[in-house]
Amino acid sequence: MTGQRRDRGLKKIFRISVMSGIIGQIFSTLSGPGSAFLTKFVIMLNATPIHFAILSAIGQVSQIFQPIGAIVTKRRTKRKGVVLTLQFIGCGIALCFGILPFVFSTGNAINAFLLLFFLSVSLLSIASNAWIGWITGIIPPRVRGRFFSILSQYLMLTAVGVGFGFSLFIDHFNSAGRQDINAHSSAFFKAENLPLGFAIIFIVAVVAAFSGLGVLSRLPEKEKKIEEEDAARMFLLPLRDGNFRKFLLFNCWWMLAVGIGAPFWQPFMLQKLHMSLFEVQIYSGINIAAAVLVLRLWGRLIDAYGNRTAMRLIIMLGGFNPMVWLFVTPQNYQVLYLEAITSGIMWAGAGLVATNFVLSIAPNDRRQLYSGISGAFSGLAMMTTMLVSGLFLPQHLEIGGIHLQPEQVLFGLTGIARWSAQIPLSLVRDRKSRPVTEAIAFFIREIKPRIMK
Repeated sequence: MTGQRRDRGLKKIFRISVMSGIIGQIFSTLSGPGSAFLTKFVIMLNATPIHFAILSAIGQVSQIFQPIGAIVTKRRTKRKGVVLTLQFIGCGIALCFGILPFVFSTGNAINAFLLLFFLSVSLLSIASNAWIGWITGIIPPRVRGRFFSILSQYLMLTAVGVGFGFSLFIDHFNSAGRQDINAHSSAFFKAENLPLGFAIIFIVAVVAAFSGLGVLSRLPEKEKKIEEEDAARMFLLPLRDGNFRKFLLFNCWWMLAVGIGAPFWQPFMLQKLHMSLFEVQIYSGINIAAAVLVLRLWGRLIDAYGNRTAMRLIIMLGGFNPMVWLFVTPQNYQVLYLEAITSGIMWAGAGLVATNFVLSIAPNDRRQLYSGISGAFSGLAMMTTMLVSGLFLPQHLEIGGIHLQPEQVLFGLTGIARWSAQIPLSLVRDRKSRPVTEAIAFFIREIKPRIMK
């Protein structure tokens, strides 16, 4: 009976987590870090390259505040209240985004938006760290990988549906001087009403976020021990772990490499390739579909061959994908839909490794702290190269008859830098690590039947 009761409890946790995650993903897709809608929004506000860099960097600099989650909860026996309160405030701030174009001039509006976005994402980052401690306390290690993979699949599918639906809504506004998508649209869908369209987007996002918090509040919680040690001693403890320091070196190296050119993927598609927001969502949809198909496969590979071996494959793909962008023009941008497949496969694995690698290294009672410190270091690293990319955007470059836009120069540099991350990765100890050739054979053996269907 005890086993059946435990299984029912886990099913309830899975069900509540998935429901709250799906509803909360609506908020993330419309107004969270990396949202194509926010990219389109700042383009409407006449964003410059440095604005794009700051927008992308905010999503990373906020990670620096993750360890605050450990400080806030260290003298508490429960985390639920902290998570719900911070998420409520962080998501609520997004209501102000849609008001800005109506109360500020264009230049002041984008500055005010970046400030509010920073506050919102920072609070949500602290809440995220506290949530990690909450969820790992009630999800046993034996099913934790399955839990995160299932949750990720539902979130990805939600992102696709929300992205397609609302991108059609925004594209109906003639914001780029093109012929309206629907000639019979009501007078509401005019270029001058685009700010109102975004205001609606942000209202929907916040309503969804609050609804998701209502569901999340039903999730049970396991009490934790009160941590008496002072904050400075608590944070220094993980840094005395030699293997964790090596992991931080690798993780910062990788994030520095990924940050090169990162602010410009979506602006490049929208501004240089002249893709519509819906076409950008097609790219994202293909990317996510590929990720969903291989997510559990990555989980099995990680369980069988270790996080380090999986990361070696991810780095190989991670360096290849940006190179495809060097050959893309407004006339052949459809090739990106093929690149979206390999990119989705790569980022599906990267997301799982990012969550599992640090948890596998951390002691059982220090997972939240290790995760927070890792997030802070990696966020700072990626933020650095994001800002440098915006401040020192290179000139056009001609190589062998190929004309490269400034953004494409950065895409080439990030590919090379990603490949170099193999160097520090080799220093990290992983007891499950197996030869990468075995993992490649496993991956090909497992994915071939899926492709042939």
